[in-house]
Amino acid sequence: MHDIYIAQDSQICKAIFMAKVGRNAPCPCGSGKKYKKCCFLRQNGKTQSAEPQMRFTPVYTELDQLSNSVVDLIAQNKLDQAEAVSHRLLKDYPDQIDGLDRLAQVYEARDEKEKAVEYYRKAVNFARSMPGFDQVSIDWYLSEVNRIKSEK
Repeated sequence: MHDIYIAQDSQICKAIFMAKVGRNAPCPCGSGKKYKKCCFLRQNGKTQSAEPQMRFTPVYTELDQLSNSVVDLIAQNKLDQAEAVSHRLLKDYPDQIDGLDRLAQVYEARDEKEKAVEYYRKAVNFARSMPGFDQVSIDWYLSEVNRIKSEK
């Protein structure tokens, strides 16, 4: 099981909460995890839940574990393995955005900017075509496209 990365700066967590980031969007803290698996879990040092007395226990599916492992592999500069896991995500979970997002991250880590842009655009199209993605999530992927294009 992979660790949940929580932003160390409480101001970042407050800003994230205030911005109403989409649950499926990558976490703005930079961990590479989905927002719902990262800073969404915490605000002001407290676990988020419908009932303040209830304790949230994250459940990691195989999808979560594979997706998070790509982030870890990129951090370890094991880019071939990260790419292989990303392709497995696309094959095994075609109805999830993770494979597209992770491939974009792998190609960005390799400095293959055109491929990274291509996969972030595919993520935008995927998010637009599937329920559960809000405009904030779509805008985040578009901002990644624009950021990478501006760095060329």
